[in-house]
Amino acid sequence: MTTELFQTAKSALINATKDVKHPFRYFTMATIGINNSPRLRTVVLRGTEEDLSLKIYTDKRSKKVTHIKENNNVCLLFFDHNEMLQLKIDGKAYLEQDEKILKKAWKQIREHAKKDYRTSQEPGSKIKDPEMIEYLDTSSHFAIIHIIPSKIEYLALKKDKHVRALFSKEGTNWEGNFLVP
Repeated sequence: MTTELFQTAKSALINATKDVKHPFRYFTMATIGINNSPRLRTVVLRGTEEDLSLKIYTDKRSKKVTHIKENNNVCLLFFDHNEMLQLKIDGKAYLEQDEKILKKAWKQIREHAKKDYRTSQEPGSKIKDPEMIEYLDTSSHFAIIHIIPSKIEYLALKKDKHVRALFSKEGTNWEGNFLVP
C-alpha cells in the first residue's frame, strides 16, 4: 500500500507544475541561515521531474541562495487543505550553472514577471516606499534552484484514522514504511 501513497504524492507534485491553482504550487521552503537558525519562506514550484527533483526560481542575490551556498540541506512543506494531505521533503539544493538552461527558462517567463528578478537592490533591502523600487532595463539576477529529495514524509489526515509513511531514496529507488501518525 505504500506504493499507492508514493504515487499519490508524486502525482500531486507533478500536477502542481501544470495547474497554477493546485495547492502544492506554493509551498514552504526552509534553509539553514547564518548562525544555524532555520529560515522559512513561501516559494513557487516551477518544475517536477520524473525522479522527483524539484525546481524553483529566485533572485540570485536572495538570502536563500546565500544559505544554500553555505549549507545545501533544505526542507520543504506542502499542504493540500482539500485533501488534508501534507508532504514534508528533505533534500539537497543546488543552483543551476548552465547558462543555456537559464536563458531558456528566462525566455519562458512572462514579461510582467521578469521584473521580480530585475530590481536594482537585492531582495530584503530596506526602502522608504514600495512605489520607489528601481528596475534594471535588460540585465537580471534570475537563478534556478534544483532540489534533489532524499526523504518524503506523507501524512494524510483522515477523520477515522490518519495515515503516515516515510519514503527514503536508496540509490535510484524509493523505499516506503508506514509510521505511527
